[in-house]
Amino acid sequence: MLRDDGRVCDGCGQKLPPMAMLGQQTMSKEEAREYGSSAEENADGMVTIDLCLGCRIQRAERMKGR
Repeated sequence: MLRDDGRVCDGCGQKLPPMAMLGQQTMSKEEAREYGSSAEENADGMVTIDLCLGCRIQRAERMKGR
């Protein structure tokens, strides 16, 4: 998510350096709301949010366990 003071991870909220590896993740609106994101839906009904590497790894681990 882009804020006035820079870019932050939608998952954990940490402020990230300008050159940080950030990955956009596309997910259901419900999952995005679990991250606290208020991003708008894409045309396909999904939501795209920014996650830092740590949050992407945690999400992948959760997805494996489903």
